Amino acid sequence: MNILRTLSLPLLTLLIVGAHAASAQESIDESRDVAPNERIELDVMRGEVRIRPAQQNVFRVRGTLDEEAEGFSLESSGGSTRFSVDLPRSAGRWGDGRDVESPSDLDIELPAGATLEFHGVSTQVTVTGIAGGSEITSVNGRIEVSDLGERVILSTVNGSIRSNGVSGQLTVSSVNGDIEDSGSRGRVEYSSVNGSIRATSSAQEVTLESVNGDAALQLEGTAQLSLETVNGDFDITLTQSSAPRVQGSSVSGNLRLALDGTPDVRVALETHSGDISNGISADAASGERFGPRKSLHVTFGQGSGLIELRSISGDLGLTRP
Repeated sequence: MNILRTLSLPLLTLLIVGAHAASAQESIDESRDVAPNERIELDVMRGEVRIRPAQQNVFRVRGTLDEEAEGFSLESSGGSTRFSVDLPRSAGRWGDGRDVESPSDLDIELPAGATLEFHGVSTQVTVTGIAGGSEITSVNGRIEVSDLGERVILSTVNGSIRSNGVSGQLTVSSVNGDIEDSGSRGRVEYSSVNGSIRATSSAQEVTLESVNGDAALQLEGTAQLSLETVNGDFDITLTQSSAPRVQGSSVSGNLRLALDGTPDVRVALETHSGDISNGISADAASGERFGPRKSLHVTFGQGSGLIELRSISGDLGLTRP
């Protein structure tokens, strides 16, 4: 028996409409008046979110919710606003138990002076122009930010991070994803386990840490620089800083530092079984009479700054840009 022949036309129509409604995404367009320095917390577990400054002191969210969303929560009181996309328990703790065809797709506006806290899992997030401080985390999603200020924290596990024009205090960390930063100012901390780090910065203080990931930094005017790695290779170019204070350590990774101009620093390089190269003067490293240990100790100018690099089996080098 053909089951379609046994169903009436109205019943077929109802079934078709019902199936379409079950899979349709919910649209959202909500706004609230908020303070210019509002504290705003956002939770969107998967999808794409774009955050930018509002023209007025308002919080506004527009777009479509995740196809599995049970709705959303929006609370605003006492200088604090919280928005979240509510997913069912079946989506899993991380909200990404399985792929969906239509995750959330949202545009969010908030005051430029607001403090932002964003949490995502498989969320691609773009943030621009928020000056009051931002903390943005995503597990698998990509993070892209520009023109942020105050204290900025960016972290991901597997996603990549791209930042541009951040000023103040910037902390960027990733486990497996790559990090790219350009135009940062103030104080910067980069850290990675396996991902690579690429940066062009004029920050006064820079900290760079990695386990296995390589790093290439172009630094201008940096006064304090800290380097630490296990297996990663670091290539650092430092310009317009004649008397910096640089400290670095490595297990088996290589540390190479390029300096321009006439340095005014004391240099102390030591490695147990690696090599030491000096491309900024005729001074050569000396080795132990018996054993693989090598060292280079030399003073340039008055020795106002300090470059101290140590490694167990990695190579150390000074060069010109």
